[in-house]
Amino acid sequence: MSAMLRATVRVLAAFALLIGVGVGTLAVAGPAHAGWSAADRVTVTRTGGFAGVSEQYTVCSTTVHIYTVDLMSMAASREFRRLSPSYPAATGADLFTYAVTVEYRGGYTRTVTTQDTAEAPQVLWEVIDTTMLIDRELVAAPVN
Repeated sequence: MSAMLRATVRVLAAFALLIGVGVGTLAVAGPAHAGWSAADRVTVTRTGGFAGVSEQYTVCSTTVHIYTVDLMSMAASREFRRLSPSYPAATGADLFTYAVTVEYRGGYTRTVTTQDTAEAPQVLWEVIDTTMLIDRELVAAPVN
């Protein structure tokens, strides 16, 4: 076997080994990362207020609406996933409490709660508002 052929075989073997290790790493790390990267369902539960209401708004990734993709992207964003579990209001009477539960592909679930006057990050309010908007528009849409 010539020196050139041996060198080529060694390079190919090293490359195959690297690919094998890389694929093995992806196979181990892939599902956990994929589970957190894709939001499948967002549910907002709104309770309280003056009348003590309890309302639930749900949007799935398969919901047909112009803002569904935006909502799922916000819920899957690093910014949303890094939110604290709770953002309580400092003071106030008759406040609404919002519990936002996001179900991710792979079985992961994340819940964040807040109240009307809380200083919560903008992404949380956007997820709440967009979920409620989509759900309300779908309920209000006429059935043909």
